Amino acid sequence: MDRWSDFKKMLEQRRLGFEAEEIMRGTHRFAPGAGAEGEHPFEFRVRWGARHLVPWLNPFGQEFMSNWLEGTVHVGGLVDGAACQGTLDLRYFQEGKIRYTFDFKDADGRAYRYVGEKRDIRPWNLHRTHTTCYGTVTDLASGQVVSESVVYFELKVALDFMRSFHMA
Repeated sequence: MDRWSDFKKMLEQRRLGFEAEEIMRGTHRFAPGAGAEGEHPFEFRVRWGARHLVPWLNPFGQEFMSNWLEGTVHVGGLVDGAACQGTLDLRYFQEGKIRYTFDFKDADGRAYRYVGEKRDIRPWNLHRTHTTCYGTVTDLASGQVVSESVVYFELKVALDFMRSFHMA
């Protein structure tokens, strides 16, 4: 066997993966009739990563650069610290974006989905595109948009983010 095959076999046997913690903060506005007018705080704190590097690195597989995601979300006027689960997809090569998709429930058990994107990622604009995420919260039962948000990765927490990254 060649070295790549040996390395790949070792990764498959050990199921080597990684994870990191991220905080995104900003504001949101409710859609007309969905909540109070004006800007409200929006924040999510999530852990995300890959459980197995081989499928994560395979550009021909469905898991290519797709990560599990879990944590909490605060949507002012809607939920405060609700558990969330979903995916974070690094779509650099396919679409030039990073997409966060996660579901959560309010205190009454009503289900929502957040889809947020860091867009137009190019080597010359990473300082902006990797720190700004545009998102929408949708009511899963009705399909109606509940709110739109802009959240930011604050550079002052970049060191904490890098420290949170570890092999799992």
